[in-house]
Amino acid sequence: MSKFKWRDLLQLNSKNDSFKSPLSILCHIDVNSFYAQVEQVRCGYTKDDPVVCVQWQSLIAVSYAAKQYGITRMDTIQNAMEKCDKLIPIHTAVFKKGEDFWQYHDGCGSWNSDPSKKLLVEQYKVSLDPYRRESRKIFKIFTEYFDLAEKASVDEVFLDLGRLCLKKLMFDDELQWQSIRYLREKFFDGQYDLDDNLPPLPSELHSIEFIGDTFNPHNKPINDWDDVLFALGSHITQHVRKEIECNLGYTTSCGIARTKNICKLASDFKKPNAQTIIRNQCVEDFLDCGAFEITSFWTLGGNLGHELTPILNLPQKDTIKYIREKWPDLKSLKEFLESQPLADDIGRKDVLTEKLFLSVRGSYLIPLTSQTMVKSMTSNKNMRNNACSNLNDCISWLEVFAGELSGRVSELEQEYNKRVIPKTISVTSRNRHGDTHSKSAPFVSRNSKITSHEIQRHGVRLMTELDSKFSSSRQYYPLQNINMSLSNFEVLANNKTVLDMVGGKNHTSKDSSPQSNSYVDSLRCFTCHETFENDKLYQEHMDFEFAQKLSQKLNYEPNSDRKSTGEKRLLEKSDSKLPKKYQKKGKTSSSRNILTYFSK
Repeated sequence: MSKFKWRDLLQLNSKNDSFKSPLSILCHIDVNSFYAQVEQVRCGYTKDDPVVCVQWQSLIAVSYAAKQYGITRMDTIQNAMEKCDKLIPIHTAVFKKGEDFWQYHDGCGSWNSDPSKKLLVEQYKVSLDPYRRESRKIFKIFTEYFDLAEKASVDEVFLDLGRLCLKKLMFDDELQWQSIRYLREKFFDGQYDLDDNLPPLPSELHSIEFIGDTFNPHNKPINDWDDVLFALGSHITQHVRKEIECNLGYTTSCGIARTKNICKLASDFKKPNAQTIIRNQCVEDFLDCGAFEITSFWTLGGNLGHELTPILNLPQKDTIKYIREKWPDLKSLKEFLESQPLADDIGRKDVLTEKLFLSVRGSYLIPLTSQTMVKSMTSNKNMRNNACSNLNDCISWLEVFAGELSGRVSELEQEYNKRVIPKTISVTSRNRHGDTHSKSAPFVSRNSKITSHEIQRHGVRLMTELDSKFSSSRQYYPLQNINMSLSNFEVLANNKTVLDMVGGKNHTSKDSSPQSNSYVDSLRCFTCHETFENDKLYQEHMDFEFAQKLSQKLNYEPNSDRKSTGEKRLLEKSDSKLPKKYQKKGKTSSSRNILTYFSK
């Protein structure tokens, strides 16, 4: 008889509990050198071309063709070009200061000897939007096939193959195995008890075909149903990976195993464009093959893995096998950790003990979770030299941030097929002395769709308040960092109206409803200290305050002709004149300002 029960097999049909089954089939897939592949496909290069993706002086992705020259992500672009005279450097897309859209400048970068073709970090901000866009395309293919997909990062995903493998085993007419009729008949007729063992594996299936590299250094034979399910899973993942390559042009690496830890290690075992299957009876052989240490587990990596090394007095190599053999049972490992004073600061020892004990045996179970909505998003820029030395510079960078954030909100809406409304906006600045200042406010949307202008309008108002409070200090400018964040997202169905968003008929007017003290305080103007009764009056006043201050900045400072693209756009949209008390002598009535633009 099989060592597995009917209960184990049918548990695969549960999205919530499939990972607990001893017959669980999971996989981890990641895209090989993702950023480099995106640029390779976009620009029409082949996998044999040595492409590197560049951010200023650094390499953020190296194609496998470029790796053959010894190039790594630790190299600068100049070092990489010395290693390979045929290197193809492609800079990431960038936002230009004062513009709310990103674009590519192919052929431009720090490696170019032509000064006009250098991308100056003081004037540009890197955009990762193209990579997120391609990631969404890939992830959409995964979700079309699998009912449970966990996006681990922009270029990797965990997938639960349980339902597809069970369906293929029980219902797929293309399987030409006569010997599984008995299993199917018992299943269809319900002639089984959940605690009964599955029938023995038919001899016909002892030579079942796997697609990919099956790790089996000791030639252990196929002898049970878990191997059959793993073989079926390998056919499914190969088909999906081929679709990604044919439709999008990206190669991937895949690892198939019972647990998330092992399938992640397996996907990285042979690259690029490889698929590695770790059968249950070969898990410990795989962990002891010399390629992994205790810090290789993503759940024990980073600081925790390094903290455990002195606590457990681990050797430099073969740490996984050492732990498994030195502490053969959970009790002995628990007693040891409880006796170690150094282990007092690493969290709950009972939880750590179980995780460690099961991980070194390849049986630590972690559920897959569907993708959750992000809680916040930030657009950030580290400044160099005098890239942000006054309010005008801040406004120009905020236009960049607004463009990036509006694009990311739109991405979320496409991904979830929902409307996404941020409720809070924040702006933070840090000067060269390390002093950090922040300002937050409610994000009040006036449109059905969040626009970059709307985000910028809110952000500029907050930045103006920071400037009013701190710019009198000579230590405030130039800023070393400035960022803008959106948070507290509200997710609505696409058919929701603006009326639904504010409560519809079930709510009284904001003007007549009672307000809490904290809410009233939030409707106070920082400049004139006037308090307003509702959002509408507050927004109109703050728009006026901002426009008035910005008009003065743009029109009456000595360098007012040095306007950013964003400022020029705002000026072009205004058809009104400045108040007489602000007009310069000699200026004609064609003088323009943005005052009325913000009070519309």
